Order: sequence, then structure tokens, then C-alpha cells
Amino acid sequence: MELSIDTSTGYASVCVSEEGNLRGSFSWFSKHNHSVELLPTIENLLRFAEISMDDITCIFIARGPGRFSALRVGMSTAKGLAVAQGIPIVGISTLLLEAYAYLEIGMLVCPLLDAGRNQLAASLYYDWAGDSGLGWGEQLVTVEDLILKTQEPTIFCGEGVHSVASELRNRLGSRALLKLPVYPTRNSSYLARLGYARYLKGIVDDVSSLEPVYLRDPSISTPKKVSM
Repeated sequence: MELSIDTSTGYASVCVSEEGNLRGSFSWFSKHNHSVELLPTIENLLRFAEISMDDITCIFIARGPGRFSALRVGMSTAKGLAVAQGIPIVGISTLLLEAYAYLEIGMLVCPLLDAGRNQLAASLYYDWAGDSGLGWGEQLVTVEDLILKTQEPTIFCGEGVHSVASELRNRLGSRALLKLPVYPTRNSSYLARLGYARYLKGIVDDVSSLEPVYLRDPSISTPKKVSM
């Protein structure tokens, strides 16, 4: 049995699976409460599936990009459980999870997540392995960057599509196939399937070095000097 955790954005989910096949899942929207909601939700899920953490043999975690605090909560929880249970952990890109449903179509897929400051977290895939040579890796882009990069018909999907849909449609025409988001845009079963496929190949992460992918350093203001 496997446990999957995704707290990349406000739309969070956890699921249990058996050899990558979904056995139970909970999804919810959280504004700022991942830290108090995640563990109780996992406990409820395990009760629902009539299993315990001792039945879990691997943990799959959405590693981002996404929101800073939300990603930290999910990653720290997943790593803590993996260490406590002595089981492996597998990190999966949140952008790959956003793209997964469209990767069998045979077209380029560009998942988008809002990153603030008029930027989007994006990547370009042709297949789920992301190694076809046709795509590009996780990066921060503007809508203008996307327009310049899009040279052939591309599916745009993910939470971030809504904010740029009109401009992509107007500027790219038939090159932009827009999948307007129906929330939540990520299905926890995708994380289970992708994670288990990597686990079967022996591709697991070092729990001590696995970290969230932010693409940008956190915004930390410099303390103001106090005049004496």
C-alpha cells in the first residue's frame, strides 16, 4: 500500500493506493491551514481504507512548484512519516501532475500554476517521462514568454490557465488548446500512478536531501532599523 500527499496549492489531496491503484482519497480546499488539516486528514483516510501506517510501504509526495508554506507542510509531513516508518519516498513534479491527464493525446502539454508577480510556473511535456527532447523544464515565465515559446499546437492546462486564457487565445490562435480549470485540477490518483511507476523502477529519493521546488526564493523583508 502507498500513501500520496499533495499540498502544492490551496487544493490539497491525500490518497492510499495498492500498486498504484486508488483505494481511497480525500481532497479539500485550504486557504492557510495545511499545517493543522493534513495529519488529521491522513488519519481519517487510513481509517476509511481500514489500514494503518504499518501497511504503507512507500510515500509519494508532490514536490512543487507551488505555495511556499503549503509545500513545506506536505514535504515535512511526508519525510517525517517516511523516516518514522523506515519506508522509501518518491517526489513527483506538481506540474507533471497537472499535465498527466493529457499526456496520451500525442501533443505538447504546458501546465501552468500561478506564481505571483505576473508570473507563472510552467513546464512543457510530450510524455509523462518528460524526456522526449521536445519539452523544457520547470521555470518561471510571463505570458509573453509563453507566446514566444509556443511554436506548434500546445495544450495549456492547470490552475494557472484562467489568468492568461484570453491573451493566449488571442495571440496564439489555433496553436493554443486551452483546458480551462475545473477545480481541483490535480487528481490524487495521478500521483499514485506516477509515483508507483517510478518506485517499480527503483527510482526513489533520498529523504535527507529531498526538498520542495519553489522556483523563487521566499519573499522575506529586511527588518527595519530602529533609531535610538
